[in-house]
Amino acid sequence: MTGNGYMGYRGTLEEYSKNELGACIIAGLYNKVGDKWREPVNAPNGFFIKVYCDGEELSVLVREPEEHSQRLDIRNGAHSRKTVFNTSSGKKITLSSERFLSMDEIHLMCMKYEIKCDSDCSLTIESGIDGDVWDINGPHLEDFQYIRNGGCLVIKALTHELGIPVAVVELFDGMIGSFDIMDSEKKYIRKINMEAQAGETYSFYKYVSVYTGNDPVADVADAAAKSCSTAAFEGYGSLLDKSSAVWDRYWSNSDIVIEGDDEAQFALRYSIYQLLIISPTHSSSLSIPARGLSGQVYKGAIFWDTEMFMLPFFIYTNPAFARNLLMYRYHTLDGARRKAKEYGFKGAFYAWESQETGDDACTHFNISDVFTGRPMRTYFRDKQIHISADIAYAIWQYVSVTGDESLLVDGGAEVILECARFFYSYAYYKPDKDRFELLDVTGPDEYHERVNNNAYTNKMVKHTLDIAFKDP
Repeated sequence: MTGNGYMGYRGTLEEYSKNELGACIIAGLYNKVGDKWREPVNAPNGFFIKVYCDGEELSVLVREPEEHSQRLDIRNGAHSRKTVFNTSSGKKITLSSERFLSMDEIHLMCMKYEIKCDSDCSLTIESGIDGDVWDINGPHLEDFQYIRNGGCLVIKALTHELGIPVAVVELFDGMIGSFDIMDSEKKYIRKINMEAQAGETYSFYKYVSVYTGNDPVADVADAAAKSCSTAAFEGYGSLLDKSSAVWDRYWSNSDIVIEGDDEAQFALRYSIYQLLIISPTHSSSLSIPARGLSGQVYKGAIFWDTEMFMLPFFIYTNPAFARNLLMYRYHTLDGARRKAKEYGFKGAFYAWESQETGDDACTHFNISDVFTGRPMRTYFRDKQIHISADIAYAIWQYVSVTGDESLLVDGGAEVILECARFFYSYAYYKPDKDRFELLDVTGPDEYHERVNNNAYTNKMVKHTLDIAFKDP
């Protein structure tokens, strides 16, 4: 997987379609179809390419390759592939690509693609945007428009639920034979025909830009087209260097060296890489979903796991990123207030599954009996009160480690106080023991629902009440 916090692109091959579960997930853009679960939007695939030699498709899906390898460089986020095919007439064709999502210009995706033939042959290249994408509970885009903007191909569509515009623009730069433009079945494709000579390597570049109505631009299609044109003028090598320079800064803050255990070293760096590609560096209104930007599982929702398990990494390596994650909870405070009111409490009861508004995306019936198929009542949504305490704890941890008290002024203190109000209204005072108790809760061990005085929950609630009265 590659990513830059604005979007994540799965490690699929260029010839793959929705059947192989390709995905370009946009951070913070959600959609609901009918009574299905809301989930992140999968953008049209601007990296789509198919190659034919003398009419035969060169794809691992239809032909066993002679050689195939893929590589992910976690130092600079570049994904590459090399595949060698033998055609039915004995010709050897090598396909190579390198691609990255820019850390410097977060709307931009770039690719270098090469084709080498050992014999003269006729090549057909289909390159463009595939809008017929994989969704779990979609389709999420409708009202497709296919637009030519100079040398760019544009697919523009609207989300089904809220009508938010999404634009994906692709600019093809390189060797061109004769070509036609095709738009059908949500695809917008250049079909390029050329005669290739033996021993020659043919290279081209793709610059893809993604904008949505959540971005502060007047027209998403125009903004994306301008981004692609600027990228093509600058060139692939320069763009990769700029993105790599950002990666260098991140690694200088984040890298940890383990001596004597190469496996542990790689595992740690791979985990750091995954955290860096899903961090919303560009916005304080976003956070990290449970599965990052890899797909639509878990509804793309933000859980308490972000604050408890991921936030410490950012606090100690990139405090500005950590601050963004915590400001997301301030921006979604009204959703937490609405949830508390829904259940008859005061203050802020944060969602178990939080999306862009902070309202809980979890339902009361979200699993089915394996024998009868009957929806079963679960208590993830209404009994995991510890989530508000986790968020208050995370805010205080950030302030304590960084000394940045401005977070409290900018909304963190309000979040802590509202979480404390919620717990005060939830707690049950037991006169004979002269103490408050927290009854009928689900702790972090979700296999034991509806217990009284869960140790973790009680400890965290006490901490929330303590810090609500602290003088920083």
